[in-house]
Amino acid sequence: MHNTLVKKETKEELRHKMKVIKPFRYVWAVLRQIFLLGLSYVVMYPILYMVSNAFKPVEQYYDPSVIWIPKSLTLENFRIVLIVMNVGEVLWNTFVIELLPALISTAVCMMVGYGLARFQFRGKKLVLAGVILTIIVPAQTISTSLYTSYRYFDFLGILGFLNKLTGVVQTPNLIGTAWVTILPSLLGVGLKSGIFIFIYMQFFTGLPKELQEAAAIDGCSAFGTFLRIIVPTAKNIIISVLLLSVVWNWNDYYTPAMFIRVKDTIATAMASFQDKLANIHNIGSGIDSIQTANTQIQAACLIAIGPLIILYIFLQKRFSEGIENSGLTGI
Repeated sequence: MHNTLVKKETKEELRHKMKVIKPFRYVWAVLRQIFLLGLSYVVMYPILYMVSNAFKPVEQYYDPSVIWIPKSLTLENFRIVLIVMNVGEVLWNTFVIELLPALISTAVCMMVGYGLARFQFRGKKLVLAGVILTIIVPAQTISTSLYTSYRYFDFLGILGFLNKLTGVVQTPNLIGTAWVTILPSLLGVGLKSGIFIFIYMQFFTGLPKELQEAAAIDGCSAFGTFLRIIVPTAKNIIISVLLLSVVWNWNDYYTPAMFIRVKDTIATAMASFQDKLANIHNIGSGIDSIQTANTQIQAACLIAIGPLIILYIFLQKRFSEGIENSGLTGI
């Protein structure tokens, strides 16, 4: 009898809790959705504003009755951007000066990270210290020495020595060429290379050593093991590093502006786009219907970020898996 009463009381308590908790869960779910929608709006607002104005005629930009949705759509803003920025040449320069080093850096940093994670050798701590220095030392602090090294490039003093002997050999000038970005990438000290090396190290350290030992038993060399076993295993982390490298190099303004200058990349072209647009509008150049307006600026911004958005849409799943496997967040 007593047990029956206890069970009834327990059931009544559970029913009471459900009556209280269930509405609270609904309220919490609604509040959570409202918060997420508000946060999404804050994050998406710049892109929505960009898209809305990029396809908007200039006249409607100054029309107070048009706020978000244009009355009509136009591609005139993009035509003006293509003319002013010379997008074809700029994209080619960006590929040679920024994207090619990004690809090289992804491969070189992977080999460096694998070597530091898997092998013990003299001077390993010194190499790690050098990697850390590439992360914590800003590029601006060594810009003068870098400029001098590129202006009078002399690998290990060999060319200077030959010049003293013959008086003919001159040190090459790398300023204004793509070598100022390609050469550091080949040596593992390109843009953000230190971070990429640590991402690879974190991943390779977590791989079981049995993979390497089994390959060695089968007669596979260290480099063969790396190419045939490790690289296919690290597919997701390679894509993650590649995406990060492409984005950071694509947005890099300092290196092209400091060491190249004569060739515009997408970052430097965007920085000078408004001034070029104003000059064409003021002095006239035979190009009709060019007006200085925010719509052209937003169209230029949309062209600049478009390839990155498309790239991330196709690779976002592998990117998320790679960052999760690397153990690094908040990059």
